[in-house]
Amino acid sequence: MNSKAMEMAISTLILIVIGILVLIGLAYALTGGFKSFRASSKPFLDTSQSSSIKQACSMACENNDKITFCCGNYTIDNKDIKCSDSRLEVSCSINCKDFQCSPQ
Repeated sequence: MNSKAMEMAISTLILIVIGILVLIGLAYALTGGFKSFRASSKPFLDTSQSSSIKQACSMACENNDKITFCCGNYTIDNKDIKCSDSRLEVSCSINCKDFQCSPQ
């Protein structure tokens, strides 16, 4: 039995399997399969800018500053948010529904 021919067949089979896995991964990436992964990993909270805004919102809550907590607009990752946004995970007893922001 020629062992050299057997090795070549096994290596070819391994290369074919790796190529198929790469094609499946590429198809998954091109069809937007990683959007759900990106959304679930919360990159929104991983920036230093978001942590400083979270700290500012916590301080506004502690000082009962409704204007800053309810009306202040902040931008994180090109998205406008307020302190009451659940993504910041600031727990506060200030009720922004009863408070109206004055136009500036």
